[in-house]
Amino acid sequence: MKAQLRFEVVSDDATFDALRPEWESLLERSPTRTLFNTWAWLRCWWEHYGAGRRLAIVVAREGAVARGILPLMVERERWKRLVPFRTLRLLGDGSFDSDYLDFLIPVSDGPRVVEDFWRFLFNESGLRFDLVRICEMPTASPHYGVLRSLLDTSGARVREQRMGAVFTRLPSNWDAYVASLKPRMRTKVRSLKRHLEEEHTVGIRRASTPEEINAALTSLFELHELRWKGRGQRGVFADPRKRAFYREMSHRFGDRGWLRLHTLDVDGCPVAHQHCVAHEGVLYLLQEGYDPAWEDHGVGNILRSLVLEESVREGLHTYDFLGGVTQHKLSWAGEVKESTRFTCLGKGHWGLLYFELSSLGASVRRLRARVASKDRPAPPERGDRGPISSSEPRDPA
Repeated sequence: MKAQLRFEVVSDDATFDALRPEWESLLERSPTRTLFNTWAWLRCWWEHYGAGRRLAIVVAREGAVARGILPLMVERERWKRLVPFRTLRLLGDGSFDSDYLDFLIPVSDGPRVVEDFWRFLFNESGLRFDLVRICEMPTASPHYGVLRSLLDTSGARVREQRMGAVFTRLPSNWDAYVASLKPRMRTKVRSLKRHLEEEHTVGIRRASTPEEINAALTSLFELHELRWKGRGQRGVFADPRKRAFYREMSHRFGDRGWLRLHTLDVDGCPVAHQHCVAHEGVLYLLQEGYDPAWEDHGVGNILRSLVLEESVREGLHTYDFLGGVTQHKLSWAGEVKESTRFTCLGKGHWGLLYFELSSLGASVRRLRARVASKDRPAPPERGDRGPISSSEPRDPA
């Protein structure tokens, strides 16, 4: 029989920093070894998004040995900008930057430690929270089933939403990957770059020095904003915190050899960028942007195919598009996996009010939709099955 676990709550930056060796050791033995659960990612995220939030990283120990880490924070949010709530949520959530967030627990200890974490949060932690949001946890995680069972047996009020994400498996050689594409996509991959090179000088480069990283990021921000401005919207890089986070994160990951920031040049000018990070054999696509003036030439597709080809040569096994499911992503031999977003009642009465207000809001929206549908003509029959997914896209802009 294993000894009883004791828990501590880390609420200051200095102790967060001191956790790094134990954090990295636990992650190495955990089934949740994604980029977004690394100490490096979450520490950098906290530096740029931590204002107005309270750090609440829970560490489970057996004696002096760390058996698990649950990276949390407490923040204040408002329902419809009116009613305030204290929300306990996973560190890294809330800015549309992080996916696949999870507990850090060795494989052998998973079920027991998840249950003990949950009991501690509600009974012993001293943390005050009206709601708990566990967002972006993969449904394939071994911790998901344990958590879902705990919520079901507790009788707690819970809302759950599933989101899709697309990833592509990379074979050991480029020809095998191209052969896995549908015929029309194979033709596109082979012809777009060739056609562009008939009239222009085309090149690809990867930023490596601090100066190259800064220049590529500045261009990425500009092209990304230009694309969304053309749609009458603001892109995510309008937020200065996101720009600062991407600059800091890019330089740190560049030093580690993780950064894959590519630029496609046409006649010496940047027309497309992909900002990716390689970790544990996976290439994560964080952001991309291209010049709308070159959209008809397929510069985004050209750059993606070149990045994929380089990734195959490098020996990476997966290209991850992250959140949101679209036909375009699927056309690159994409497969779909799911993550979840739990919202459950916390320890205060304000959480009950949140659920009642949310239910009322949903009823009003359904009523409005029924009234509006009476005024619309019936749509023509369609042969397709509608949208693949209503998942919220990674880039909310």
